[in-house]
Amino acid sequence: MSEERKMYPMKCSDCGTDSEVPFEPKPDRPVYCKECLSKHRSK
Repeated sequence: MSEERKMYPMKCSDCGTDSEVPFEPKPDRPVYCKECLSKHRSK
C-alpha cells in the first residue's frame, strides 16, 4: 500500500526558498529546505 504523504507548504528559515515538507511546520521552530537542512546537520 503506497499511501501518498500529505505535504505542507513552507518557506525555508535560512534561504527563504518555498518548498514542501511531509509534516506540519510549527510556527515556533525553524524549517529548512533540503539543501539548508543538510548544511545544518553537518555542523
